[in-house]
Amino acid sequence: MGTYANNFEGAYDPFAALAKLLQVEKARVVKAIASRGHFQPVDLSEKRPLKIGFAPGDGIGPILAGAARTVLETLVADEVAKGEIAVVEIPELTIERRIELDTPAPPASIKVIDQCDVVLKMPLETPDSSKYPNVPSANVWMRQYMDLFCCVRRIKNDKLGLDYSVFRANFGTPYQDAKSAGVMELGGQQEYALAFWPQARIDIERLTHMACLHAQKVGSNFVVLNFKDNVIKPDAASLNWAKQYIDANFPEVDYLAVKPDDFSYTVTQMDKLTTMKGEKSGATKRFTTVVCNNIVGDMAGDESGMYVGGIGGVGSANVSFSQGMFEAGGGTGIRMMNEGRGGFSSPVAVVKATGELLAFIGYDALQTRILAALDALTAANLVPNGGRNKITCQQATDFLLEQLAKG
Repeated sequence: MGTYANNFEGAYDPFAALAKLLQVEKARVVKAIASRGHFQPVDLSEKRPLKIGFAPGDGIGPILAGAARTVLETLVADEVAKGEIAVVEIPELTIERRIELDTPAPPASIKVIDQCDVVLKMPLETPDSSKYPNVPSANVWMRQYMDLFCCVRRIKNDKLGLDYSVFRANFGTPYQDAKSAGVMELGGQQEYALAFWPQARIDIERLTHMACLHAQKVGSNFVVLNFKDNVIKPDAASLNWAKQYIDANFPEVDYLAVKPDDFSYTVTQMDKLTTMKGEKSGATKRFTTVVCNNIVGDMAGDESGMYVGGIGGVGSANVSFSQGMFEAGGGTGIRMMNEGRGGFSSPVAVVKATGELLAFIGYDALQTRILAALDALTAANLVPNGGRNKITCQQATDFLLEQLAKG
């Protein structure tokens, strides 16, 4: 099963495929349900020694890796020297090796990932299934393997007064993996594409719990619930589950349900709209926190990127209550590499992700320093833009290191 064509009249049985998928999903969900009632974030600032896995990635990844790893190791140099923190490279997690082995992650990669508390990952390419074996996305696989149920993208623009975070469900919806979809033929031609859309209540509850903790931390006590509940039945269930969970566990938190199309318009007008009215209280609340399913959250995070310099300016934190994987909110830039422009890639997103990792393991002050250095980079007009302004990734990295050295 996969995205390769199958004979609709016999070779491909969508009901058997669904049954197999649901068996796998049920095992995962039953395991996750055991944590219900015990959603307590682990304080990784108390865990030492701590191991950080590092994946250089594909395409522009190795270029960006120099910026991310240098910033990371510069800021935790004392801890590394004392043996409190170790940064280890994850081997073989490349497009070439994954295609060779026809797997989302080679055994050598998994062995190191299993030893890590957190991972800092550069962009990883997903093979084009029209040219290569249908190897599932390594990005999606890593989130599933580490049970990183929540993706967080923070959108901060001080000039516009914006500071909100998109909390996206990493599990559920057809985007989950290639095994939940199939392409079928009739008369020798592809005529149907089919995807199954499982959504587990436990995933929505964990996601909502984490979003509510964030809303409380920033002092808004308000979340926006962004689901396509009028058309997609799993989204209707998800919206109900989220509201029920908030009412039962965070009664002081207000919420507002919006459709993705409404939110898309809202995002384009966000510089004019930074508050919303809560459904429960009718009071005007500061907009800080959004809860979305996987696909909607992906789009909301990308659209919001226009307020921080585009998708290349967004960092992503994929987290559970005890682990995290941090990455840039962008792709591998294969076209840039093919055109010889890889050196002009922007390190902003991966450096932001590095800051988010540092905050996750207890170094909030270091994240603040990183954000200040990135603000200075923007103010100096030194953010690379693919070659148009001739600023290279290395030049931007050198500037950031100079700013960080100032303390």
